[in-house]
Amino acid sequence: MTFSETFGEALRRLMADRGIGVRALARQVPCDAGHVSELCHGHKGPSDQLAARLDEILSAAGELVALTRTTPEDAVQVGSVNSGAVHADDLDEDDEMQRRRLLQALTTLGAASSPAVEAIECIRDGVDRAIGRDESSHLGEWEETVAEYGYTYLLLPPQLLLRELASDLVAVQRIAGRRTQGRLTPSWYRVTGVLAALMAKTLCNMGQPRMARAWWVTAQHAADTSGDLDLGLWIAGERLVYGLYENRPPAILLCKADRMADRAPGISCRGLLHVRTVRAQLLALEGAEAEATAELQACEEIFGRLPMSVTGEVRSVAGWAEDRLRYTEAWVYAHTGDHDRLDAAAARAVAVLPSDDPRVRVQLDLLRAAGHVRAGDTSEGVRHAHAVYEAQPDEHRTVMVTSLARQVAEAVPAHSRDEPVVAGYRELLASGPRRAIT
Repeated sequence: MTFSETFGEALRRLMADRGIGVRALARQVPCDAGHVSELCHGHKGPSDQLAARLDEILSAAGELVALTRTTPEDAVQVGSVNSGAVHADDLDEDDEMQRRRLLQALTTLGAASSPAVEAIECIRDGVDRAIGRDESSHLGEWEETVAEYGYTYLLLPPQLLLRELASDLVAVQRIAGRRTQGRLTPSWYRVTGVLAALMAKTLCNMGQPRMARAWWVTAQHAADTSGDLDLGLWIAGERLVYGLYENRPPAILLCKADRMADRAPGISCRGLLHVRTVRAQLLALEGAEAEATAELQACEEIFGRLPMSVTGEVRSVAGWAEDRLRYTEAWVYAHTGDHDRLDAAAARAVAVLPSDDPRVRVQLDLLRAAGHVRAGDTSEGVRHAHAVYEAQPDEHRTVMVTSLARQVAEAVPAHSRDEPVVAGYRELLASGPRRAIT
């Protein structure tokens, strides 16, 4: 507190420091948000009781109570308005608090955020407004950003990707928040949907399924609102994939896959193929070998009808290249015990996989190891899985990689679980990766 500070100025400063907005503070008092706004702007003075309550909520150590005794009497009624109404000033103040909270969150995540960076962004925003550049002209750039994420997602460790996505989602939120008339265009919903889905995938890879759950809902809502059926199905398929690797009940996931597939009868698109391949994996997991094999054949047919603009994208999550189909094939054969077909499918997948992909190659190796253990080659399968998993740095021991590594251990028959090679592998798995958000 400074000696020249008024109650309203101190209240605004404390709210900014605590990252709490007008409406949030009003809910805690409780009182009308308009009344809190008037206190902030010096239009009204607080009662002793209200000052004490605000002091308590903001942990001000008596500062606000002391200022009620120094605030000039005429400040109480200046600009008096109906305290039951919520005004534009309230919205501005609340938006400012929200902006500060977002910046604080980015700082916590280690994303680029500093007074200098913020100042430069404010200057650029002002220049854009001066030359008539609004959010609609940013769309092409954001579509390019989303396309770039399709590549960097496969290469960046989840911890680094999380920070990049957080920064860009804040930027998109700011752009969306500037729209004062009407809703966002379908293209903006698509951009938001993909970024939110990538955030959900990244959180899942870091072992944070509860945090990811809300992002999946946001992503699905944005995609469905955009009217893009293909994107909506792709996001639904991605969510099913992570449900599969998080060991959610296959029967429940199968019901969801069936509902999703029913949304696109007679249509061939990337999203539908994604849902159908997950369905094949789930059927194999349930032991329905004939149905899983039939679903694989259906996926081959859908894949054959897709354009090269989709199937040729081998380095992007936005595409659906042949390596994904071969991976599904390997999964099915790994769980149905056909190790010859498993090896052939894995070899075909590796042949079309980018050489520097840090994850899928590992997942294929672990699938092969699990398949061979199920076929009776326990020692060799476990040794191979041990070598593959041990070589992975923590940042690439994602949920998918670790889940497949555990499947190898789970496939070991009961009479072999005490063997030294198996015990050593279980010890490696128990050490686990550290994927906390730091």
